Amino acid sequence: MTQIPQSMAAHAVRTGSGNAGWSTTLASMFGLTFGASSLTVLAFAAFMAPLQQEFGWRIPDIAIGASIITIMIMILSPIQGALVDKYGSRRLILISIPLFAASLASMYFLPNSLMVFYAAWVGISICGLGCWPISYLRATAGWFDKNLGLALGVANAGIGVGVALTPVIVATLIGAYGWREAFLGLGVLALLVWPVVYFFLVEPTRDVAAAIGEGQEFWEAAKTRPFLIAVAAFFLLGLFSSTTVVHQVRIFLDAGIPAATATAIPSAFGIALIVARLGTGWLLDHVQASIVMAFFLIGGFITALLYAQGPSLPMAIVGAALAGLIVGAEFDVLSYIIPRYHGRKSLGKIYGAIFAVFQFAGATGIFLAGMSREATGSYSLTMYVLAAVCLACIALFMMMGPYRYQRGAH
Repeated sequence: MTQIPQSMAAHAVRTGSGNAGWSTTLASMFGLTFGASSLTVLAFAAFMAPLQQEFGWRIPDIAIGASIITIMIMILSPIQGALVDKYGSRRLILISIPLFAASLASMYFLPNSLMVFYAAWVGISICGLGCWPISYLRATAGWFDKNLGLALGVANAGIGVGVALTPVIVATLIGAYGWREAFLGLGVLALLVWPVVYFFLVEPTRDVAAAIGEGQEFWEAAKTRPFLIAVAAFFLLGLFSSTTVVHQVRIFLDAGIPAATATAIPSAFGIALIVARLGTGWLLDHVQASIVMAFFLIGGFITALLYAQGPSLPMAIVGAALAGLIVGAEFDVLSYIIPRYHGRKSLGKIYGAIFAVFQFAGATGIFLAGMSREATGSYSLTMYVLAAVCLACIALFMMMGPYRYQRGAH
C-alpha cells in the first residue's frame, strides 16, 4: 500500500480535502452497499418463502435465522471494533471479504436441516466480521475533520442504497434461477467489493494516525457522561427503530390498508432513509449533533402517535417517511459524536459497544411489541410507549453538552 506522507495526511484530516479521503469514503459507500448488513439482514426475508416451499419448514423456524444474525451482530460488534482499532480497517476488510463471499455461496449446498441452516448463519456472520459497518466508518472518519459529517453521511448512504437494491436483486435472482443460485449471486456481489477496497480505501500510516488522532482509551471514555448518555440514548433508539421497521407493515394491515399497498408503503421509508443519510451528514458539520437528532426524534414522536391511532393511507406514508429519517440519521450521528466527544483513538471499540446495545434493544423491542399485540389485539400500547421513548431520547441528547474535540478551524 502506498505510504501517505505525514504532512499530507494531517492536512487532509484537518481540512477534509484530498483524494485519499474521498476515495476512501466512496469505497466505503460501495462496501456498505454490498456489505454484510445488506447481504444478510436485508436479503433474508426474500429467502423465507422459497425455503418453506422446498423444505417444508415453518416460517417462525426460518425466522430464527434472522434472530441469529442479530445476536451475532451483538457479539461481534465489540470484537470488530477492537480489531479495527488495533490493526486498521483495510486489513480486516480485505481478509473478511473472500471468506464472507465463500460462506454466502456455500448456502447453495444447504441440506434439509434447520440446525445446519442456523449454524450457517453463525458462520456467515463470523466470516463477514470485517464487512460490518464499523470497519468502513472508522476508515472514513480517519481522514476528515472539517467535513467529517458529510463524509460519514456519504459512506453511510451505501446502506440506504443497499436497502433499495438488495431485495430487488435477490428477488430477481430467485425468480430467474432459484434460491440456491441466488446465494451464489450474493457471493459474487460480496466479492466485487474486494478490488474497490484494495485500490481505493486508504488509511493513514500508524505514525501519522498517532500524530493527528488524539483521543481517549475505551475504558477512559466509558466513564464519561457523554458515553453513558449515548449508551442510554441508543438503547432507546434501538427500541424505536427496530420495532417500528419490523412491525410497521402489520400496523398498516391492522388499520385496514390493503396488503399490496401496505407492503409498498415502506418505499417511502427507504427514500427518506437515503435522504437522511446524506442530509444528516451535511447538517452535522454545521449544527450540534444533539439538536440534529432531537429534530428527527420529533418526527419519530409523530410517527408513533400516528401508528398508535391506526393510520390512514396518507398518514401511514408520512409516518413511514418520518421513521426513515430517524433510521437514516441515527448511525450518522453515532459515528460523528464519537470522534467529537472521545476522539478517534478508540472509535471502533466505542462504536462497537454502543452498536451492540442498540441491537440488543432492537431485538427486545421487536419481541415485546409482538407479545403486546398478541395480548391486546393491537399495537396502540406499544406505539404510545415508543412516543414516550422518543421524548426521553430527546432529553438525553440535549444533556450531552459541548464537544470535547472541536472541529478544526480549517
